[in-house]
Formats: sequence, C-alpha cells, structure tokens
Amino acid sequence: MDKLLTTMEEYAAKRQIPVIEPDIAALLATTVANRKPSAILEIGTAIGYSALIMANQMPQAARITTIENSVSNAAMASRFISMSPFADRIDIRVGEAKDLLPLLVDRYDMLFIDAAKGQYLNFLRLVLDKLADEAVIFADDVFYHGWVQSSNPPRRLKTIVERMREYLAFVSTDRRFVTTVYNIGDGVAISQYREETKLETD
Repeated sequence: MDKLLTTMEEYAAKRQIPVIEPDIAALLATTVANRKPSAILEIGTAIGYSALIMANQMPQAARITTIENSVSNAAMASRFISMSPFADRIDIRVGEAKDLLPLLVDRYDMLFIDAAKGQYLNFLRLVLDKLADEAVIFADDVFYHGWVQSSNPPRRLKTIVERMREYLAFVSTDRRFVTTVYNIGDGVAISQYREETKLETD
C-alpha cells in the first residue's frame, strides 16, 4: 500500500490534483482505526487517495461508498483502487453529490467530506437521516485557505467563506453534534453525531 500511495501522491503533484496532506492523512487514518466504522461515506473521491487511506485502517468487513463529480477523476480513482487490496470494498459513484446523496439507502457510521467547500452544510443535511447513532463526521479544509478565520475575506470568496462558517456553527451548536476543530493543514472538524431520539432518552 505504501508504494501505491506514493505513486498516487506523485501523480497528483504532477497534475495539480489536491489530495489530503500527510498530517491530515495521519489524523484520518487514526480516526478510522479508533472508530472502526463498518460503513463509510466519502463525498469527494478525487483520485481515490483518501479512500485508500481509510480502507487501509477500516475493519475487514467494512465498505466505502465514495462520490465524485469528475468523470476523469473517478476513472483514475477506479484504476488506482483496482491496484489495491480493497477494490471489492470501495464503491465509486459518479455524479453530483446533491443528486446522489438522496438516493443512498445504507446507514453510515462515518462520513468524510472533502468536496465543494460551499456545500458542506447542504451535504450534511442531505445525509443526516442516513447516519448511524454515534457516527463520526470528518470535514477537511474547514478554514478554507485561512479565510474562514479572517475578518476580511476577498469579495469573490465571501459566499463560500460564509457557508463554511455556517457549517462550523451548525456542528458546534446543534445538540446532536459534539465537535472538535483541529488547527492542522487547512483545518479539520471532527464531529460525533447523536440521533435526536437517542438524545431524548438520555
């Protein structure tokens, strides 16, 4: 796996395709190893790098469903994943997440979001009813190049920045979530979800 991941890193660097940074990859791998999810949903496959990081740590019977809107990225992801031991446990779905998420019928105990930065909250709302109790949500790039923490983001980015702030506010204040924001890379928010019905019985 190390050799395959290195090949993917080199491929992404040459073609300027973003993949998660080493410290984020380490945190993601640790999260999967600790949580032991049986069903993972990923929004934003790119070339399959983060999917393989998760697959390498997930329990033996676990599966990943990953969504990618770029046909060419999805094709490359499929090629790389086919070289791994996890080809039969990673399901790539090609299309817009807003269209595909409502069609999912499984329940997921982990969600990884690394896609359109202005859509994180919309994505989360679309899958809330598909998250298992105590599911973990790992959201990457929540500082959006540091602009989320800035008092004066560029005008062209203000909508995306405001939407990311709304995502962070939602997972930080809604009683169904317990969230920790990590100041590594471009910001990571890890949230644990509790179903409303479970909260009512506590």
